[in-house]
Formats: sequence, C-alpha cells, structure tokens
Amino acid sequence: MAEQSRGEQHANRAREMLRQGRLKDAERELRAAVASDPSRGDWMLQFGWTLEAIGRHDEALQQYRQSASLLPTARDPRLAQGVLLAKVGKHADAVTALESALRIDPKCETAASLLIRCLAQLGRHEDAETAYYMALDAIKRPATSHLEIARSLLARGDLQRAEHCYRRAITEGPSLGGARTELARLLLLAERPAETAPLLAEELRRGPIPAPFALEVARIHLACGRVHEAVQVLEQLARGEPSNPRLHLLLARAMRRRGDLVRALRHTEVASRLAADLPGLATEAALVGLARGFTQDARGLLIKELDARGAPTDRVDLLELVEALLNCGLVDRAAKALAGRFGPDVLHAHADDRDVLRLAARIALEQGASSGNLRLGRALSRRLLRVDPASVVALHNLALIALRRRRFGAAWAWIKRGRTLAPADQGLKKLRTLWLCTAWLTRQRRAVK
Repeated sequence: MAEQSRGEQHANRAREMLRQGRLKDAERELRAAVASDPSRGDWMLQFGWTLEAIGRHDEALQQYRQSASLLPTARDPRLAQGVLLAKVGKHADAVTALESALRIDPKCETAASLLIRCLAQLGRHEDAETAYYMALDAIKRPATSHLEIARSLLARGDLQRAEHCYRRAITEGPSLGGARTELARLLLLAERPAETAPLLAEELRRGPIPAPFALEVARIHLACGRVHEAVQVLEQLARGEPSNPRLHLLLARAMRRRGDLVRALRHTEVASRLAADLPGLATEAALVGLARGFTQDARGLLIKELDARGAPTDRVDLLELVEALLNCGLVDRAAKALAGRFGPDVLHAHADDRDVLRLAARIALEQGASSGNLRLGRALSRRLLRVDPASVVALHNLALIALRRRRFGAAWAWIKRGRTLAPADQGLKKLRTLWLCTAWLTRQRRAVK
C-alpha cells in the first residue's frame, strides 16, 4: 500500500513537471512511479510520452508496448505507438498499431487519417481508400481523412478526385493548417492559376502559418506571376527566418522578375553560401547572370542544372528556362524542355496559349531554315497573331519568314503593320534594313542576268 502511495506521489509530481516543461525531472519521477508499481499501464503510457518528447524513441516504443499489454482495451497506447512509428518512417509497423487502435475506437480520427497516410506511403493505395471509406462511415466530419486521401490521390495524378477531397477537408475542417495551400498547388498543376489567389489569401488571413507553408505560398504566387504578393509574404517571413536558403532563392527570383538585378544577385549569393546545392539555385543564378549579360557563364550553369535535375514543372519557371536556353543558343535543349512540359504538338494542344506559341515559333525558326521549320514557324506565328493581334513578335516572325522565302511584298506588308503598332521596335527596324538590302541585291542579280 505504501509503495502504491509513493508511486502516486511520483506520478503526480511528474504531471506538474510536464506542465512546467521540465522533461528530465518528469522522466525521473515517472521512472520511479513505474518501478514502484509495474502493473500501472497508464503510468507507462505517460512515461512513453515523456521519453518521446525527449527524443528517446526506442525506449518510448518499449513503454507503449508494455502499456498496451497491460491495458488490452485502451486505445491510447496503440495510437501513441502508431503515431511514433509513422514519425520514424516504420509505416508497416505503424499500420498494425493504428488498425489495433481503430478496432477499439473506430471513431478515432487521428488513427484513421494516419492509417490512410501510412498505407499510401507503402504504395497500398487500394487499402488506403478502404480505410478512407471506413473513416467516412464511422466519423461524422473526418476532415483530416479527406486531407490524407487527397494527398494520396494527388501523388497518383488523380487531380479531379484530389480536388474534391481537398475541398471537403476545408469545408469540414476550416482550421486545417496548409490545406488551402495544398489545394492551390493542385490547381497550379491543373493550370488554373487564377483560382489559387483567393485560397492563398484566405490561408494568410487566418493568421501566421509555418515557414514551409509560407514558402510554398510565395512559390505559388511566383509561379502564377504574382510577384508583388510573393514579395510581401517573403519579406514578412525573412524577419523571423533570415537564414533560410530557400527564402533567399525565392526572393532572388522575385527581385529578378521585378528588374532589381542588384538585390537578385545579393539574395542568390546568400542562398549559395547557406546551401550551395539547393535545387533551382543554379538555374536562378544563370537567369540573373543572363540578365546582366554574362551569357557564357549562364550557359554553363543551365547545362549543369538540366543534366543534374531536369527542367522545372511550374509553367512560369519552365517558360523562363526555355527562353534562357534560347538566349544562350541551346535551341535543341529548349525544344526538348518545351515539348516535355507541353507536348510535341503545341499548335493544336495549346492553340490559345500565347507564351507557349511564341516560344515554339522561335524554336522552329532557330532550329534551321528548312522548309518544314519555316512552315511550322509560320503556322505558329499566324496562330499567335490570331490569339494576340498586337503581337509584334508574331509580325516580326512572319516578316522574317517571308524574307527567307524571297516574298518581298508579303514581308514589307508584315513590317509595315508591325511598325504601325511599335514604331520604335529595334527588331522591326533591323528587318526593314534587311528587307531593303535583300530587295536591292535581288534586283541587281536580276539585272545582271
């Protein structure tokens, strides 16, 4: 009886120490409590929680298992075991523990959502969907289960169902942190960038968010062309995490797109000092260098980054890369990167996308002067002009193609139309000079004959 009383005293002191954050002292008291009465599974569970908080995971797991053996109808030891096993990446073992917890309490949302995540991590997607439907049947508003199955569906490329589940998660759990950001990422993949802005604004309006989500918010803004919004998020985050390398990479990208090359270069250098092998850093350094006129250095960096990591997936980033490759003379690499993202038949698959049409036309013209390339470049430029009647690039392309084909009347008509829209355009002025020289030489040759 005295031993039991001493054990209770140790356990009570441990609870007070845990409230004060004194983990080491709480561990000592709980160890004494468990030693005084090894049959108390609840003390063992609390001891395991304390060991896990300290970071001694193996000992914590041992306490959870002993607690579960002493408390055969208790959910919490099995749930704690499953959560910790999932945290350390032992997903198969976590599944067993979580299924055991759900057999005792089918309405435990934490166990249900974590089981879906572990099954998806193991590649058992059908079992994950079964666990999801069981959660729908047992739990009234399983917001986190919707979120986990949405992540699984997104990983499998099922964007339509993933979007539905993300929206259900947000509806049933409006306070879920990061869910709106994840949905915005999905919409970006689905090439619906305009729909991401209200989601991200709502995410930020709900209060401070963790740094990884804030960086993702900024990245999505940049990928959608919203530089001002991205800078606002990044500058606010920089006050709390000034040594985050990814933060400086995104700031470099934002400053370059704003035309502030001095600050872009500074942030690129800081990111390089913090993490020299950061994905995307070499590409950003190349783009900044290219904007400053260092074409050869940029060319080497772009080749190295493409060989190591491949092309980016975000639309704006990829289009920037393709244009940079063209500016460095890497036409074949630019063509491969554009086709890898938008497919080989841009003219039909992306007939209303002016940016893709513009780059595809330029690639066709720079790949050579063969009749096939000229024909494709002409078709792409005509389509671009139909989409954007004020496109000086399309008029320039059509004039150049007509000159290459010695169709001087058509070339002059395109040049005249372009100069009406943009009288100061240097490219059209050069084309006019080229037209005059080529037409004069052609007349001289005819005269000699």
